[in-house]
Amino acid sequence: MRSGERINDRYRIEQQIGSGGMANVYRAHDEILNRTVAIKVLRSEFSHNEQFIRRFEREAHAATSLNHPNIVAIYDVGDEEDLYYIVMEHVDGVTLKQYLQEEYISVDEALRIMGQICDAIDHAHANRIIHRDIKPQNMMIDQHGNVKVTDFGIAVAMSNATLTHTMSVLGSVHYFSPEQARGKFADEKSDIYSLGAVLYELLTGRVPFIGETPVAVALQHLQDDPIRPMDLNPNVPQPLENCVMQALAKSPGSRHVSVAAFKKDCMTALSRERANEPKRLPVNQEEFDQTLVMTPVVAEEKPDTPAPSSPLPVSTEQETKEPVKKKKHKWWIWILLIIVLIGGSIAAYMVADEMSRAVVPDVVGMSIGDATSELENEGFVVEVTERASDDVKEGEVISQNPQEGRKPKQGTTVTIVVSAGKETVEMPNVEGLSQSAAERMLKDLAFSDLEIKTEASETVDSGDVISQSLDPGEEVVPSEVTVTLVVSTGSNKVELSNLAGYTFDEASTYADQNKLKIVRRDEFSTSVPKGQIIRQLPTAGTAVDPGTELTVIVSEGVEPTDVSIEREVNVEVEQPDEDEQPKAVEVVIRTVDARGEIEVLRDNITETTTYSYTLVIAPDEVGTATIEVDGEIVRTDSVTYAQAKEAQ
Repeated sequence: MRSGERINDRYRIEQQIGSGGMANVYRAHDEILNRTVAIKVLRSEFSHNEQFIRRFEREAHAATSLNHPNIVAIYDVGDEEDLYYIVMEHVDGVTLKQYLQEEYISVDEALRIMGQICDAIDHAHANRIIHRDIKPQNMMIDQHGNVKVTDFGIAVAMSNATLTHTMSVLGSVHYFSPEQARGKFADEKSDIYSLGAVLYELLTGRVPFIGETPVAVALQHLQDDPIRPMDLNPNVPQPLENCVMQALAKSPGSRHVSVAAFKKDCMTALSRERANEPKRLPVNQEEFDQTLVMTPVVAEEKPDTPAPSSPLPVSTEQETKEPVKKKKHKWWIWILLIIVLIGGSIAAYMVADEMSRAVVPDVVGMSIGDATSELENEGFVVEVTERASDDVKEGEVISQNPQEGRKPKQGTTVTIVVSAGKETVEMPNVEGLSQSAAERMLKDLAFSDLEIKTEASETVDSGDVISQSLDPGEEVVPSEVTVTLVVSTGSNKVELSNLAGYTFDEASTYADQNKLKIVRRDEFSTSVPKGQIIRQLPTAGTAVDPGTELTVIVSEGVEPTDVSIEREVNVEVEQPDEDEQPKAVEVVIRTVDARGEIEVLRDNITETTTYSYTLVIAPDEVGTATIEVDGEIVRTDSVTYAQAKEAQ
């Protein structure tokens, strides 16, 4: 179906969001109720199978009776022009299979998810609906982490399809129960087996059985035991492993009595009361998997027909019947001969079969070379997989499948899991992160030995990581290394205050507080009172490191040889006629004398004003005053040292 097409003049197709062996799934908009829905449309190759269609409709309608927060709600079921569809709740999220591939699942998180799945399946069983196709692909995780189970109706209908219709039936074989793999009737116990397979994957990150073909996987469901979860994930406690292995029992009678019992077993696995629970031994129900050879039943001879102990005389009538008795006796001989031949053949077959089998030795803990040699000497094919382990030395066998003591045929593949040593991780780059974020990231990766050092930095903000002791990308074993982080305390530079007008004692206190070295220089000044700081080096506002030398120039007052002279000047302002607005002018007076160039005055006036100013003149020097009006020099006064002395 294409975007924009409508179903039942109500549901507008927006986008295909899924595809399976039986149906395609589309996101659509319900134009009547103005909501987003998901529509599962039966593939066209099934639309002409009347028996399948009736079963599909019956089960799809039955699914509408399920009302549970962990089950995808069914809104509508219909058909039009050989188009069969189910309208259901749209879940904004991903399948549990995708979630497993993208997220790390802790044991607590696995139990939280499994609890919701069990609630959904238990509700379905209470309504007489068996799912029959429980798998992570049929479960959705929404944006809030809630689980929604789907595909109830289709899953039951699929049990009526043949394998030639679609390979999707075999596609779920990783979660099939042994009875489903045999083609037998599936019931609540079959769903419990599938729940156990899903929990196994949540805890270990892999399905219970792995094979090159679906048939190979199905045979493992019938014949083999999965690798125990604790061998794949050491964080799985023994009580929880017991729960998983019981749910995966070959015989339905050995599994939990109900989904509720399975959930209770899961949810109490972490309790203190079960902390020391031993490994739960499987119930012996070999009859589920084996064909029994029974002793042939032979008819007993009648007690009133005693065996003759000695020859007896016979009558003529007996002589007449003698050939008949001999013929009957020969018939029984042939029967016995046939039985003996069949029994011998069976015995020969059993002997040959027994001779073709070998006991699997215990190779756990051996080196990979020794384990391989011992298994091959017994006639087995060895397949090696590696897994990191903190407890088992590199190159030694962690686990094996089949387990020791089993007696499969020679030539059977024995899979051994060999330790790759302690698990290494890639050292992350935490430079530039805050100290708390860096520590959290490293602890999540199992780095436990962290050392923090501090250092001032002009470029890295306070509290952020400046550098790390291990290079990013380096492969390391977290438990065997110490990671040193250098964290910034920020800049330790001091921004100098303006010390002009301070006394030297006050400046010294300031320097001590900021860890600066203070140097004093004295200088005559006609403008700064004696004992006060005239200026400083470096200048105010400069950022300096602790220990920097701060030079302050302290006034000694007016130099004794200098002569001060006070002068007056009148600045005239010509105004326009009286009826016009008075005109303001700007007056600036500057002096150049022993003090240097100084702007003495800057003022705005509207009438003639008299100003006074002082010149400080050194010997053999001249003091000059310049008067500007609106930017133009209108007067310049110059006074020599001799003139100033005479005026005193």
